[in-house]
Amino acid sequence: MNRNDCEAVLHLHRKFRPRRRTGRGFLTGTVFLDAALLIAAFVLATSPFVRKPGILIDLPVSTQAGGIRFNDMVLSISREGLIFFNDEQLSLGNLEPALRSAAQVQPGVALILEADQSIQQSTATAVYDAAAAAGFRQVFIATQSADQPAP
Repeated sequence: MNRNDCEAVLHLHRKFRPRRRTGRGFLTGTVFLDAALLIAAFVLATSPFVRKPGILIDLPVSTQAGGIRFNDMVLSISREGLIFFNDEQLSLGNLEPALRSAAQVQPGVALILEADQSIQQSTATAVYDAAAAAGFRQVFIATQSADQPAP
């Protein structure tokens, strides 16, 4: 085979066009649609706007409210005095061991006390003491800003 024959064969390959084009654009669009739906599902699942069912807490109003960090732990006390931590209802007796194990898993994390404004001061003090004994160095009280309406 000489050089002219090789050029002729290559020339034939360049002019060849398939007769049918099956589904070339369909697969490309499906991949992008699938990726977009996965990203949307991830954003919605990790969004702070997704609310879990829970207890209704009427937070005290304050003009001196600050922000919280993403990994802070939240302890909630309902108006009836029920204590919730890590999606479990706890009593004052078993609160300190639960807080201690959580503080050992994430050392240095802060605890946010989300208590209804009508709870007794003794309950809030007992929870604060249990958190301090469990190893939490920072315990914050959650409030709502004065310009937000109560839930």
